[in-house]
Amino acid sequence: MPQQNQDLTIRHSAGHAEEPQAGWFSPAPADTLVDDGDLLSLEITPRVVLAGLSVFIVFLLLANLAVILLTFHFQYDDVHGLTRLFNFSDEKNIPTLFSSLGLIFCAALLVVIAVMRKKSGSSYWPWSGLAVVFLFLSIDETASLHEKFTIPIREALNTSGAFYFAWVIPYGVALLFLGLLYLRFLMSLPRRTIVLFIISGTIYVAGAMGLEMVGALRADTHGDDLIYQLIVTCEEFLEMLGIIVFIYSLLAYIVEPFKQLKIVLAANRRDIMA
Repeated sequence: MPQQNQDLTIRHSAGHAEEPQAGWFSPAPADTLVDDGDLLSLEITPRVVLAGLSVFIVFLLLANLAVILLTFHFQYDDVHGLTRLFNFSDEKNIPTLFSSLGLIFCAALLVVIAVMRKKSGSSYWPWSGLAVVFLFLSIDETASLHEKFTIPIREALNTSGAFYFAWVIPYGVALLFLGLLYLRFLMSLPRRTIVLFIISGTIYVAGAMGLEMVGALRADTHGDDLIYQLIVTCEEFLEMLGIIVFIYSLLAYIVEPFKQLKIVLAANRRDIMA
């Protein structure tokens, strides 16, 4: 089988494998539906997943900007529920659902990596720990658990300005602890994986905590105005971008040593073993 670089094999009806193009974010062949006798499989590449998710978050970004335009320029607070449905500053809507599903997908991929490493006799606990972290982040995104810390901590510490949304204090401490705990693990990974993990983590934290503090400073002094909404837009977009880059990095890590990840859905075990 030809050597491949970070892609799942793309098989065609002629039976040969197509070589992927080089480069981290270079275009990749479209995903292919393969009929191999009694086996029907959909084969995709990490880059196709990244491209598809990127298109979707750009759509969400444009929809949110349209909501801001309708709200602040045309004075439409609600258009049959559509403004709330796409507003990045609201909860329990499509952007929140996307982020939550993206985080839980990261957790699922981390579990897959942990299982594969356990079967190969390699260390798997760090991957399992990360899976738990991302599962918690997904629940937090859906239930807005972090916001429940804001008022008690603000009142206890009398915070304002950049710490007006005071949940960033305990979450920042937890992030620092987790970073120190996983530093050695991170440095043990392949160089490309290290770079992608750092890029995705930096993007996500810059949005989730960095711009959250910038938005807090604005909200504390000016309230929920147009500039605050634009800050929230950048914040949420960076969070989603960080998530999809991390998904890409996990998929790329999976296919590097194993070349393919195959998930089989069958009526019974004998069909799988056949």
